[in-house]
Amino acid sequence: MREEMRAEEAAQALAGIRERQEQVINVAVPPARFWWLLATLTVAFAAAVESRRPLVIGVGTALFVAGVLASLAWALRRAMRVQVRNELLGWRGGMLIAGFALLTAGGSIAVGFSLSAAGVPHPATLGNLFGAILLVAGGPLLMRALRRIMLDRSGAAR
Repeated sequence: MREEMRAEEAAQALAGIRERQEQVINVAVPPARFWWLLATLTVAFAAAVESRRPLVIGVGTALFVAGVLASLAWALRRAMRVQVRNELLGWRGGMLIAGFALLTAGGSIAVGFSLSAAGVPHPATLGNLFGAILLVAGGPLLMRALRRIMLDRSGAAR
């Protein structure tokens, strides 16, 4: 009888640990509105620069820098409340992050230069709009994939 209680208590303790691991991982993953904010700031900054008006460029740059710093501080403050071990992402998680960054930046640049070569007005803004679409669509997908990787590697998904 006592052994059954110990097994049951151990199972409950493990379930509690797995639940806490999942909570920690969920807090460390930025929500979808983070990607919308970055996307909006990026397109607005490109539009300000392409206006070629010094005042608009100055204000746009200041707003872009302040917005990016504020959004990163917000996301990092959320993530710093918990401590996720680096090895939870592993090689696969790191490659997903690098691939997403390269796809987003490379896609924006390629679209912008292609539009510029074709003589389309506002190529940088449109190129950044393409990148913004990738951020908004792909950012949450990336976060879901990273969350899944971290849960699998932590054992919390079992």
